[in-house]
Amino acid sequence: MPSSVKRQIRPYWLLAFGCVMVLALLGITYTHSRMNAEVVALSDINQKRIDRLDQLWVLLVDAQASALSFLLMRNDIYLEPYRSAAARLEPLMASMNFDIPPGSDDHADLQDLKRLVDAKFQYLGDMLSQGKAPVAVSEEHGELGKQLMDEIRVRLAILKARREKAHQDLENMYLARAGKIQYVGYALGAASLLLILSLFVVQQRQVALRARIQELLKTENSRLEAKVQVRTVELSNLATNLTTAQEAERQHIARELHDEMGSALTAAKMDASWLRRSLGAHVDDSIQERMLRLIENIGSTISLTRRLVDDLQPPLLKGLGLVEALRSLGQQFEIDMPVEMHFSEHSVNLSPEQSLALFRVAQESLTNVRKYAKASKVELSLIEQPGMVVLSVRDNGIGFNTENIELHGHGIAGMKHRAQMFNARLVLASCMGQGTRIEVHMPI
Repeated sequence: MPSSVKRQIRPYWLLAFGCVMVLALLGITYTHSRMNAEVVALSDINQKRIDRLDQLWVLLVDAQASALSFLLMRNDIYLEPYRSAAARLEPLMASMNFDIPPGSDDHADLQDLKRLVDAKFQYLGDMLSQGKAPVAVSEEHGELGKQLMDEIRVRLAILKARREKAHQDLENMYLARAGKIQYVGYALGAASLLLILSLFVVQQRQVALRARIQELLKTENSRLEAKVQVRTVELSNLATNLTTAQEAERQHIARELHDEMGSALTAAKMDASWLRRSLGAHVDDSIQERMLRLIENIGSTISLTRRLVDDLQPPLLKGLGLVEALRSLGQQFEIDMPVEMHFSEHSVNLSPEQSLALFRVAQESLTNVRKYAKASKVELSLIEQPGMVVLSVRDNGIGFNTENIELHGHGIAGMKHRAQMFNARLVLASCMGQGTRIEVHMPI
């Protein structure tokens, strides 16, 4: 196999890099969302602190306006804003103390603011109790109430400016960090695009590699199939030659048995019969008995030789055709068990080689039935159908598992090859306890 195919692309580093990219993007997303939540929370807290400073100024303005309105109109209804402001002042100052704990930069200003607010409400209380505004402390500073409000306004402005500056610093910090995260996101996005492109290239290489491997496998399979076909043809030709040689050898042995041994045995029987007649009563009865036994043994040997000759070269097959040869074969087999035979009424149109192949298949099948089937009945048939002749041998024996049987067992390989020699199809069907059926579909 070429080295280009042997070399495998291993994109494990791309997978690891992709995992790092995913984790980095998740980390950036988490950091950004957490930072955004923190900024929103801090901004909300800072805005509430600014709102409380504005609320304090509004309370003071409402309280002062309420007190002045009461002094002018002398109606208690105008004191409601003052009383409401006085009631809301303590919780508001407590919240501001919580916003600015001791030790912070604004704590001193908050304490001054608290002192001024207390002084302002003390001033308003004295003004309401006396029924008029107190006299100014000095001409330089003007009225005390105005002086207190100005100082409170200054303290509130300082605290509010610091809160707004803190809010702006927080926004600037968020924008700076968001900008850095954005740049990192751009970098990760570019890396992700590069990773996707790399994975696409690797995937295309893998596809090309698989296609190349498939092509090589297909070529190799085609070469092996062609080689197997050539080898199969060679083996088939060899088997055909062996079968042909076997039949030729059978014919040769049959001729030798018939011409040589048959003639010799016939002559021996005739000589033994002549000796028995010639000796007549001049010999003992024991010799006469032995001579008779010799003649009978020679006759039995002649019969055995004829059967061997018939098995090696069926005379009826050549003289009367396949149907009569199969009928004679079935009649010989009836010595062992009943044979039900069905044949075509007229002779089938087969070549001598085809007839011999079908006869050998029937002969081998009946031999297997006698040896292995343990059957009580056999069916032998030769039926002509359109375009083919079907030979069938069926028994009611014990059967066998066709998936486990070896091809060389019971002569099945030989029967299969004899069928393949003439493009015929061998059908073998059997089940345990249900008998066996062997058919050969021979085209004509």
